[in-house]
Amino acid sequence: MNRILLGCAMVLTITLAAVLLGFGRDHDRDNGGVKTDREISEMISRIDASQIQNTVNTLANTFTHQSCSDSPAPGQGVTVAREFIFSKYSAIPGLQVVRDPFVHPSCPTTPTFNVIAWKLGETHPERLVIVGGHYDSRTINVSDSVDFAPAGNDAGAQTGVVLEIARVLGQSRFENTIVFMSFSGEEQGLFGSASIAANLTKYFTNPEVVAMLNTDIPGGNNTTTLGDDLFRFRLYSPGIPREQFSTDPDGTTDNTSPSRGLMRYVATWGGAYVPSMTPKIELRQDRPGRGSDHISFINQGDPAVRIMETVECSPSPPDNSCGLTMLPCPTPANIPDDCKSFLTAHQHTPFDLPQYVTPSYAARIAQVIAASAASLARAPIAPLNFNAVGDAVNGVKISFQRPPGDEEERFVVAARPVTENFYHQRVHVGTDDGNRVITPDKLGINPGDAFFVSVASVDEDGHESLFAFPEVRCDSSGCAVPAGVQAAMAPGAKAERVFKDVDDDK
Repeated sequence: MNRILLGCAMVLTITLAAVLLGFGRDHDRDNGGVKTDREISEMISRIDASQIQNTVNTLANTFTHQSCSDSPAPGQGVTVAREFIFSKYSAIPGLQVVRDPFVHPSCPTTPTFNVIAWKLGETHPERLVIVGGHYDSRTINVSDSVDFAPAGNDAGAQTGVVLEIARVLGQSRFENTIVFMSFSGEEQGLFGSASIAANLTKYFTNPEVVAMLNTDIPGGNNTTTLGDDLFRFRLYSPGIPREQFSTDPDGTTDNTSPSRGLMRYVATWGGAYVPSMTPKIELRQDRPGRGSDHISFINQGDPAVRIMETVECSPSPPDNSCGLTMLPCPTPANIPDDCKSFLTAHQHTPFDLPQYVTPSYAARIAQVIAASAASLARAPIAPLNFNAVGDAVNGVKISFQRPPGDEEERFVVAARPVTENFYHQRVHVGTDDGNRVITPDKLGINPGDAFFVSVASVDEDGHESLFAFPEVRCDSSGCAVPAGVQAAMAPGAKAERVFKDVDDDK
């Protein structure tokens, strides 16, 4: 998307004390440097688990909503599912709603559509915060458009989550545009999301994707999502290069990407508003050999992550942490026996029934996503052209450009050791004319330890942007932007194949 590189370069100095990076707990208070918004807290408190379950039940009652099924019988098929989703979006005051047509190579003569709704931003309508999930179903044979495919968790739950987020956010006011996308064509190859991710100008003028939050399988299968896992979720984000194929090992913390920055944002701000939910960080694009619609946006150079339940009723391994000699990793051992077969699992089979969804869990996932999206929709964008000079022993001086059209009150500098995912301490900085060095100890880093550093914009109400990308890596010999970062951000970079969410490459 377009990045408008305007503004005057600034070298900043420390004007406030460093504060520990933590999660806010009280409305309108600045706890640990993270200030929550009372209105956002009130919005997410209105998320209704029963509304999500109603959507799961309604879609399951269409018998199949496989992308190519059209209308095989009265009340059945993907067309019925699509019109239900369209009607739900259309009932929300203030949303613009469209049926978005795309070509599905597996069924080129069948009408195929995404359903897209948006709340136009009042200050920056071109800045898009996207919440998405696919609504098409499948059964054991991915091309079967006739047989029973209820898709309670995949895709009823994510459709219910996205619709419910739209219901609670759609009537509020935001500086940036919030877009709600229900994709079709995901199961055969991400066709619907790939189409709209590459053609946002169909509906938006000079679109700039701030973030894409994709949810897929968030229903909390009640045979596998038990105990502590009811309060955890997986958060997938690739590094550079992307960890995307079955044999790719998991990523490392000594890496950076736009999606990793969004991962940190969701963990920080989702955690601030929904402290009961803890992310399980997965340093890869998705499960080995699998994929979902966030990939279509990553292919365009946009920050995107996948949010889902922690333990699936599926033989698919969640990661490649088992060791390089065993790739791809074997089927998880801690799941019921029926989940260990692709023929009987509660995913991509007739057994993905509404009764296995845990609506209260799906509602908590919805709250995490809604809080993250609302925070980004009220925040400035990240500073531009960030750079740092110095080293990990003596400290760094930073420079960047103020984003055009925003009214930032301050900026926040933070760093993380290359051995960790998350920033340690936050240093508030101002825009006076000094040129002071920020020492490692101010950033919570042991002098001499290699670290990544970046800066975010904060408005007067405490709404914080993503941290600027790319992060700069500093060690004892100096600071530099990691090699290959800019090339990897270009649209189409590393888009080596179209992913199918299928099971035949395990």
